[in-house]
Amino acid sequence: MELFEGIAKLAEGIAGSNTEQKISLLPQALEYGELGINFLIECLGNEELEIRAKAYELLQGVESKQAKKAIASGLLLNPGDRIYSVYQSEIWFTDSSYLLFDYIDILADLRKEVYGQEYCEDNLIYDNKRVFCYLDFEQAEQAAETLHRKLIRKSGAAYGGFRWEKENPDFDLKQWCLNNKLLSEQKWDKLPSHQIDWRVKKLIQESQDKTLIDKFNRSKYIYHSDYIDVWCRDNQISYDYSLNNWENLQKLFDYLYLPENIELLSKFCKDGIGHFAFVKEEIVRQKVYINIEEINKTDIAKQLVAKPKEYDRLAIYFLIEVLERNASKSSHKLKARELLQDFQSEYLPF
Repeated sequence: MELFEGIAKLAEGIAGSNTEQKISLLPQALEYGELGINFLIECLGNEELEIRAKAYELLQGVESKQAKKAIASGLLLNPGDRIYSVYQSEIWFTDSSYLLFDYIDILADLRKEVYGQEYCEDNLIYDNKRVFCYLDFEQAEQAAETLHRKLIRKSGAAYGGFRWEKENPDFDLKQWCLNNKLLSEQKWDKLPSHQIDWRVKKLIQESQDKTLIDKFNRSKYIYHSDYIDVWCRDNQISYDYSLNNWENLQKLFDYLYLPENIELLSKFCKDGIGHFAFVKEEIVRQKVYINIEEINKTDIAKQLVAKPKEYDRLAIYFLIEVLERNASKSSHKLKARELLQDFQSEYLPF
């Protein structure tokens, strides 16, 4: 009778608590023997992912046929559950240097469904490279940072031809030109918008005024490889003004690649090159069982059906655009209308 009362109080306590409190109470179930095990097995079907995951974790440590059978299929993920995927960034080569590209084409599969082979032939398909999945955001962040640092070492990022610069988001090109009497208000307004940036750069280069070029770059960029003194100053690293910038760069690289300076090297890359790995919050889109011990393995991560939280909105807008575009083939419109039926969202116009 005492056991029944104990487990009943535990169930009552969990029902009336927030998620964090529920998780902290769950280990108490192991004090109630078979009743507690049954209670944890019931929790494997809880609507909250955190509760299911904790119950699954606790049952893994129980030497019971009943417990082992209950978790044999893995942890249940339901549509709507939030997970955190770690992606490896793409590396693109431009005419002059490498760039990191952390964009995920989340509609790639949908475009393939609408356009079929035409899309695959006419578009470069990028591998999204989902590497790991986690149930906890902080764990995902730690894994992304570990991968980021590993790839820095592997690629020799600082030495490896990457473009190192960070634009100033507050830089106003028009105002800068007016302040520096590079273009008058009248001339500026006559220039087509698509030519403005190119025209200004051409004017600055043609001026051969080193002071003006220096002023422009230091205004437009927070960090730039030609002005590494700014980053050194911001990070309390000495910059030798008796040496040229290239010589200081070589000294800085040698310093950053010392084993004890990996954290600073990581920051250097994030500030001017970008993240070699990043975290994306995603929504599970279909019921699936997954072994939580293997959720961080690449093969499992690739199979997991999950999309970023903005997927529905973007997918619906894309499909509606296909329907409304006059140039769309009737077969494409038909497929788009069919796919729209899969969405139940506030973004649907009908």
